[in-house]
Amino acid sequence: MWLKIFTSAMLLITVILMVGRPILVGPLPHRPAKRSELLVYSERALAFTGMLIVSLSSAGVGSIVLVRRANAEYRRLSMENMQVMLEGAIEDHKKKIEDTNESAS
Repeated sequence: MWLKIFTSAMLLITVILMVGRPILVGPLPHRPAKRSELLVYSERALAFTGMLIVSLSSAGVGSIVLVRRANAEYRRLSMENMQVMLEGAIEDHKKKIEDTNESAS
């Protein structure tokens, strides 16, 4: 359950970061800007990009783990159902053989 919450939170954070980019990073400095202004903008943009990559990667990894767990559960249930079906078929076959033997007698 915690993995679903974590994955959903990372996906939500990613969407918020993408939508809030203009607010978080700010406007691009005008062309004849000072080097210090460009450096500050570059640092903000780099930090933003790093946070976006981390949140999106975390959401992706969480999704992959969730899908693998669901697939393993599906396979387990499928094997249990197959085993129950085969046992039922064997029981039916035994009953049919017994009924055939009784009617032949």
